[in-house]
Amino acid sequence: MDKIKNNISSIFDHISECMVPIIPIVLAGGILKMVVLLLTTFHILSGTTEAILSAIATAPFYFLPVLVAYSASKHFDTDPLIAIISVCVMLLPDFATLMESGEKVTFVGIPVISATYAYSVIPIIVLVYCMSHVVRILKKLIKESLQPYFLAACAILITALLGIVVIEPAVSLISNVLADLLNNMQTRVPALAWGLFAAMTLLLVSTGMHWIFMTLAITQIGLTGVDYGIMAAMFISNMSLGGCDLGVLVRTKQRDKKAMSLSAMVMVLATGISEPSIFGICFKEKIPMIGNVLGCMIAGIAQGFLTVHCFIFTFPSISSVLMFYSADEPNNLIKVIVVGIIAFVASFFITALLYRDKQEQVL
Repeated sequence: MDKIKNNISSIFDHISECMVPIIPIVLAGGILKMVVLLLTTFHILSGTTEAILSAIATAPFYFLPVLVAYSASKHFDTDPLIAIISVCVMLLPDFATLMESGEKVTFVGIPVISATYAYSVIPIIVLVYCMSHVVRILKKLIKESLQPYFLAACAILITALLGIVVIEPAVSLISNVLADLLNNMQTRVPALAWGLFAAMTLLLVSTGMHWIFMTLAITQIGLTGVDYGIMAAMFISNMSLGGCDLGVLVRTKQRDKKAMSLSAMVMVLATGISEPSIFGICFKEKIPMIGNVLGCMIAGIAQGFLTVHCFIFTFPSISSVLMFYSADEPNNLIKVIVVGIIAFVASFFITALLYRDKQEQVL
């Protein structure tokens, strides 16, 4: 049991180490998103100016896999350029169009399952970890004099195909299974369904699997004008992360942790950008993960009883809470605010109660 616990802890440590270097870039994108959102709300921005600034703000998130590839390659001590190119293959517009075309795609007869490659985190870390071993093996197989000619080509080919054919599709398959399970459960036992789903959001977002559910929400809003709970659960998740951040902020005595938790809390509550809270606080400190899972579960159960809908798709946060407002359901906004407060307060108290600094540092 101790070995399993140590292995799980090691996995989270690897994830955290790969993500920490790129959190400032993610924070920068979040700040830009918040500025664009506020300026647009007050009708200061419009037209192509808004589009250009939105593109600048979105770039750090769309190309997050590239940033992760570079950071992970440094962590696993392998070639960053090979890692970046292997990942960029999956972000090429022509490749993305092929994956979204609906056509049957195969590679030498092997079916290639359509997957969402942008915004991925955990699959990219796994891919670069595998690539580090591929490169080591190739260095043993290819003569040193020939490595400048063949090493990079072989490594890129193997790594890119591994990501396209195996790793990303595997994550998508798991996501589809979870989506089908959630749809069945929300019909029969909504409180249990949304309690479990909300509790799993930390895992889903950190692996990039949440995008299958986000896509489902977009489809529901496009077809019927209403999402029946996915975005409300995501709102709960972000409010819960903010509560966890506040719990660490209140209990820690270390300046760097106070600064990190404060910035992460402002980011997730104001803009809905959760990566700093997930990778900089929850995964790194461990205890806040407990606060997040339990706080989300409590608020998710409340969501199931109240029945919360969403009418506009955007990243859920305090600044975008009007995405839950409809003239046909005026009480819906109050309901989502209630479950958000429950998530924030529950996660804060659980984290503050359990959290202790790993290393005491008196101010």
